Amino acid sequence: MSAFLPAFDPDPDTRDRERKGRQQQYLYNHNYVSPLAFVDDVPGGEGFPINFTTMLLGKLMTGVANEADADSAMRRTLRKMDTPLANMALAGSTAVHAVRAAVGTFIGMAADASRMESIDDYNALFHLIGLPPIAKDFELDSTFAELRLAGPNPVLIRRIDRPDDRFPVTDSHFQVALPGDSIEAAGDEHRLFLVDYQRLDGIETGISPGGQPKYLYAPLALFAVSKDTRKLVPVAIQCKQKPGPDNPVFTPDDGYNWRIAKTIVEIADGNYHEAITHLGRTHLTIEPFVVAARRQFGPNHPLNVLLRPHFDGTLAINNMARMKLISPDGVVDRLLAGKISATLGLSAWAVQGHAFMDLLPTESFRRRGVDDVSVLPGYAYRDDSLLHWEAIREWAATYLRCFYRSDAEVAADVEVTAWLTEVSATTGGRISGVTPTRTLAELIDVIALVIFTTSAQHAAVNFPQFDIMSYAPAMPLAGYAPAPAFKQGATEADYMAHLPPRDQAVLQMNTGYLLGSAHYTQLGRYEPNCFGEPRINELAEKFAAKLDDIERIITERNQHRRPYPFLLPSGVPQSINV
Repeated sequence: MSAFLPAFDPDPDTRDRERKGRQQQYLYNHNYVSPLAFVDDVPGGEGFPINFTTMLLGKLMTGVANEADADSAMRRTLRKMDTPLANMALAGSTAVHAVRAAVGTFIGMAADASRMESIDDYNALFHLIGLPPIAKDFELDSTFAELRLAGPNPVLIRRIDRPDDRFPVTDSHFQVALPGDSIEAAGDEHRLFLVDYQRLDGIETGISPGGQPKYLYAPLALFAVSKDTRKLVPVAIQCKQKPGPDNPVFTPDDGYNWRIAKTIVEIADGNYHEAITHLGRTHLTIEPFVVAARRQFGPNHPLNVLLRPHFDGTLAINNMARMKLISPDGVVDRLLAGKISATLGLSAWAVQGHAFMDLLPTESFRRRGVDDVSVLPGYAYRDDSLLHWEAIREWAATYLRCFYRSDAEVAADVEVTAWLTEVSATTGGRISGVTPTRTLAELIDVIALVIFTTSAQHAAVNFPQFDIMSYAPAMPLAGYAPAPAFKQGATEADYMAHLPPRDQAVLQMNTGYLLGSAHYTQLGRYEPNCFGEPRINELAEKFAAKLDDIERIITERNQHRRPYPFLLPSGVPQSINV
């Protein structure tokens, strides 16, 4: 359709009447995950399309076959799935319920809670879907460092000048990993980096379905860029925030104790990722923007036309998550270390504990001191996400300039003002730091960040759920033994005790496979004549061509580094739909 601003609508009365009707259809609920805003119910037009349900059906059946190959009990489960899977092809809200039922059955398939005796036992779980790439080298210190730069949660590492009093790392600790170097020199030369999970400190932990207590700590991990190799190197780990004789600083010469300490960091990283970086700062941050857009924009408003493809499926997938993943005794409750109330508390903080515009990627990298390529080389997430950010912002700018000729026209757009006002209102979306835009530059940044979050950012934190997180030894989502109190003395059996039992490993595998391997739609590939005007369609084609260039750049980069596939544009969806 042709798009135009509300000031130029030839029939404003009809436009206003239809808007009021949508406001009765899209209602907020602040009780589902208090205090966050959800849509109260998913309207029929927000359901999963048939081709999406068909794709998901294929993933479900492959996953079920993987389990049935291993366990005759799973074949009985398969028969139970016939009805919800048969309903998957239904459209509208019925399809949402059908997908929800099938997904709930799949990820909740029963498995025994026995302990795994070796890493080979975890490998044996992947019968048909194949071991993810991380399985071949997850134990290496180099991989541990690379996951901070190109793993599921690559947003925490920050440059520091010195460790603070919580983390008493000495030069003797430091030189285990980097002989001949020092903390002072590394700090002075901007080569010292910290990953700090303080936000997890004191999180109330739960009990596994098999009755085992779960453990979650708030570790500190110190890294440095080697003067010789220019690679990031892990230097030291402290498993808890408060130093003391029972909370030592672990270094790479501590044998299995070091391996356990790295696992404790990965457990923290997985919990932080799922609650904060993934759920909170993509899914739950974007939902209020979707609901407010549905309520406030006329169908032919330029922003409604632009954003609709980037909002498709979000309300439906979030509804499924609320019912099957983040509900009491749901997948997150069973799988993550924290109790569901604690995990959702982290998600609420993730949404409301910062201003939305703080998520601007350029600002985030600058604030953490990791924006300089010469200071921190090889930061794949930074390098690839900035390519997307620049392309998306350019596309948003060229699109909006087709409709707004001045800052005054932006400020006068009553529907944009209503949208952004509602996104932040306590009776509406409750997103912090969003205010009505007064200039075109401000509006460009908001729209670009919304599109970036729904596409590239979500892809960067969602798709590692299969390649990395489905493999429990690489990133367990809960610990099953307490942190070691001594620097040395642990055995392989002590290390294995920290890893999930079989039922939890299967649940992690199934969930990661389903959520991390389902790619639906592609960024920049809008429906033919989506924008209704040749000039806009031509700009959209230029955006797509820019993404093709980015594909070539990242493909070339992956020839010379550990492959980082998550931001290849061919695998980045338009919206948060899984």
